[in-house]
Amino acid sequence: MPSSKIHTNLLILLTCLFVVMMGYGVLLPVLPFFLERIMTSSTPPDNIAFHFGILTAIYPVALVFTAPFWGRVADRLGPKWPIILGLGGFVLMQVMIAFSTTLTMLYVARIVGSLFSSFLVPVINAFISEITEEANRTKAMAWAGTAVSAGVVTGPGISGLLIGSNWHLRWEPSFHLLIDRFSVPFLVLALIGLMALTLALAFLKNVKPVKVVKAHNRKVTSFFPQGKWHLFGRLLLLSLVLQLGITSFESVFPLFIKDSGQFSVAFIGAGLLICGLVMAVLQPIVAKWGSLVIRNPEKQMALGFLIAGLTLPVFVLSQTPWVILLAIGIFGLGASLVVPNLLALVSLKDPASSGWALGMQSSFSGIGQITGPLAGTALYALSPGSPFYITGGLLVATSLISFQKQFK
Repeated sequence: MPSSKIHTNLLILLTCLFVVMMGYGVLLPVLPFFLERIMTSSTPPDNIAFHFGILTAIYPVALVFTAPFWGRVADRLGPKWPIILGLGGFVLMQVMIAFSTTLTMLYVARIVGSLFSSFLVPVINAFISEITEEANRTKAMAWAGTAVSAGVVTGPGISGLLIGSNWHLRWEPSFHLLIDRFSVPFLVLALIGLMALTLALAFLKNVKPVKVVKAHNRKVTSFFPQGKWHLFGRLLLLSLVLQLGITSFESVFPLFIKDSGQFSVAFIGAGLLICGLVMAVLQPIVAKWGSLVIRNPEKQMALGFLIAGLTLPVFVLSQTPWVILLAIGIFGLGASLVVPNLLALVSLKDPASSGWALGMQSSFSGIGQITGPLAGTALYALSPGSPFYITGGLLVATSLISFQKQFK
């Protein structure tokens, strides 16, 4: 493919990643309050935590079950049309959430939207891997990670700016439409998604079909061709643990802050904003200059797991606002040391199998994204501080095991 088309495609793909992850960033700080609004006043707080965990986990569950089908579509038609359809599903989901007035409607919105948009991230990542040369793969994956983090950054910012008051839309003399302040961010996000959809439809250049996640539809015995588990297994497990840790924290943090009664939704948004901003800034830096500080990317990842794990108990031990925000930034630093190195190692371990490997990496990340919210909110219902201690311990243990392998 000519380099100009590669640059155009890469820019559009990064834009799509950014928009999709804005949805994730908008949802997290608003959802506990949205649930509180549509559920009855007598609903116990642990029920809100339960539904929060389920609604958050629906997205990766849909990824696991829809990836085989859309992987086959991408194999036949190329990745452009699954991306177009996924963006359409994303827009639909935001509109449906915005106008949900019952818990059932909210579940339907999440399920329908997730079925038609959850596969976007792995499809886009595989597309980026396909159109970039091996020498530039690490940088491209770092920019993809930056787009994801920047989207997560912008989402809470949109929430904080737009939920200040209800919207009143009037057409005289008799029509008056009231849009609840917690619905406004989702409608604005739907408009942004529609613009991304138009951009991709008009300018995204399709390429020869790429194998994204086709391995999912095979029998379990064919998931890993001979020698593949030995080559990729540890990296795939690290992907699972990383996403479990990140999504557990992102799911429990809004609940923990909300139930403390000391902070508002704006503070939750600010916290997630800082985490995403740190990751957006640091991931390209780590990809380009991380080897000047720690040459071995495996050691960079081990250090990242250690930093993230040691940070999590701080949220329980201190309720000082600046300490919480600082801890969130340090947690983002730890994650930034892991994400670009992990994606690059997976894609470069066996260049001939990079599409398959990235598809499997998405699957294992999806398992972590399912397990994290469910386990985190379940532990939270038992004891609000327990998810921070247990998840932190898991990340520290992962770090120590990784360091041990490096120094054998």
